[in-house]
Amino acid sequence: MYQIQSGTPFTVSVFGDTANSGTVLGENPIRANYTGLQVFGPGTQTANEWFNPAAFATPAAYTFGNAGRNSVYGPSLQTLDLSVARTFQIGEKANFQLRGETFNALNQINLGTPNRFVNTPQFGTITMTMTPGRA
Repeated sequence: MYQIQSGTPFTVSVFGDTANSGTVLGENPIRANYTGLQVFGPGTQTANEWFNPAAFATPAAYTFGNAGRNSVYGPSLQTLDLSVARTFQIGEKANFQLRGETFNALNQINLGTPNRFVNTPQFGTITMTMTPGRA
């Protein structure tokens, strides 16, 4: 089975309720400000810097940010699982099956979603994988 998926969109946000709007953590987070710099430039789309962190900033206290909802896309996913099987008839009621399977045959490391909170130390980095490469 060959599976390809585009990156998941996400909103660059602020960790906490900096606008003092009563937002509960994780529920309708406050958006960051877009600074006008290029989001995906040279050296981006790696685990250490998926997008340019300077393209976003924390909005001033008691204000909302202007970054668009779901305006940045995370990494895509690509994986190939293979299976080969052969069944041998043994008598009338019995079968013997020889099977070989491999998962992630391309040995592709699929990165997870980047840290999207502008006021955290790991902003813009990816610290997890969706499907790790084979060891």
